[in-house]
Amino acid sequence: MHMRTLALVFGTLLPIAACTSTNTSSRGQEITCTIETNGVIGKCAPGGEGSGSGVCHDIDTDGDGDPHDVDDNDGSGDDHGGGDHLVAPGDGSDDGSGHEGDSDGDGIPDDQDCDNHHGEDNDTSDELPYDVRPPLGSTAEPIRDAFAEKGGAQPAEIVSVTMDGGTWRLTELQAGTPFLVSEDDCNHVGNRDVGRDRVIVTWRDTTAAATQVDHLDIRYCKN
Repeated sequence: MHMRTLALVFGTLLPIAACTSTNTSSRGQEITCTIETNGVIGKCAPGGEGSGSGVCHDIDTDGDGDPHDVDDNDGSGDDHGGGDHLVAPGDGSDDGSGHEGDSDGDGIPDDQDCDNHHGEDNDTSDELPYDVRPPLGSTAEPIRDAFAEKGGAQPAEIVSVTMDGGTWRLTELQAGTPFLVSEDDCNHVGNRDVGRDRVIVTWRDTTAAATQVDHLDIRYCKN
């Protein structure tokens, strides 16, 4: 009887002990994100609370805690919008997607959907890719590499590089200095995840042009 009681106790404890993930979101859960003053998406949290110009909402399809929906296991995109039906926030007109007022069909109205903000899934106007993935042992210049990956010319001037928390490799990123990607880069706790940092890049295409701003996720050693 004593052994049976112990087995029942351990049987009830094991599922609780297994919930050790630090991920604050889950697949298919609604998240609410802040919108920074420069227009890019900031911190996100599970739930649908909050309204107004300073927040947006999304369905976190891949469960990674931010609006950009990519399956981390195979690198394939799983967002519904795909950038084909970008609707300016506040525009509830028929966009041809078959989901009037909800261009990606995720149940979040376009004027509240994070995907319709700069640099997110439904935005085709951004000048930087969503992320770059410097391999272990490579010599990386993540910001230059990102502009090259997008297929455009390098900007005339990088005005600033800032981080949404943390300072990992910030000196090299601000100076444009190449660096060798090490195990420390792979394993450091970044401001987005282990081995992952988000930077905010401000640049000019020409010296006389107005500045542009976009975010870039650097995902070290992620293939």
